Amino acid sequence: MEKPGIHEHFAVIDREIVWYGSVNLLSNAKEEDNLMRVKSKEIAQELMESGFMDKAFG
Repeated sequence: MEKPGIHEHFAVIDREIVWYGSVNLLSNAKEEDNLMRVKSKEIAQELMESGFMDKAFG
């Protein structure tokens, strides 16, 4: 389900921990913001391959 004005972000740490959600840590929180932490090498790898991160980190 997509809502206008909601952006999804992710961060991969140590190729294993994924932080995923709509929250922007550098701005004010909104009621609709969410954040999820997942520990999965498979999910981290898939996200790195699907975006610019595979170019940045090889």
